[in-house]
Amino acid sequence: IMAKKPENKPATPAELEKEIEALRAKVAFQDLELTRVSTAIAEKATSLRTLLDQIYTLDIAVEKRRELTDTCLKLIETEIIEKRVNLELTDSDAAFLSKLQKKHPNLNQRELRISLMVKLDYDTKEIGEAVGISTRGMESIRYRMHKKLGLGKHQSIKTYLSELALV
Repeated sequence: IMAKKPENKPATPAELEKEIEALRAKVAFQDLELTRVSTAIAEKATSLRTLLDQIYTLDIAVEKRRELTDTCLKLIETEIIEKRVNLELTDSDAAFLSKLQKKHPNLNQRELRISLMVKLDYDTKEIGEAVGISTRGMESIRYRMHKKLGLGKHQSIKTYLSELALV
């Protein structure tokens, strides 16, 4: 993609080089952010496993222990989903997000992330767990996204995003 000047003349090599450097800086920042998030997720999962081990040793009622361990296991599963989503970003996913952001600059970062997960065929419950909100909260976000994407009443977000990815 060639950068254009306001009068539609091609950009100079110096302008292109400046644009390339800006993009490299953006990629470097995003790589750093991905590393930070992945490390934080790994640390949380380790802490949750330690907590789970400690719960198993407690002298409490079996029902209460099961409730606590189930909660820990659910949180660990959520962390695993979160890590998978952060690490599975392929070149085509990055291109999709770029295309989506250019076409719909009104979408925030969380909505872009949710859009990618919808495109990757995660269901509402899985997305809610990964993002840290309830299924009902996820439904509200999807409703608002439907409007932001300018979709008709009977148009599917998933279908729209899948078609956008192919264009």
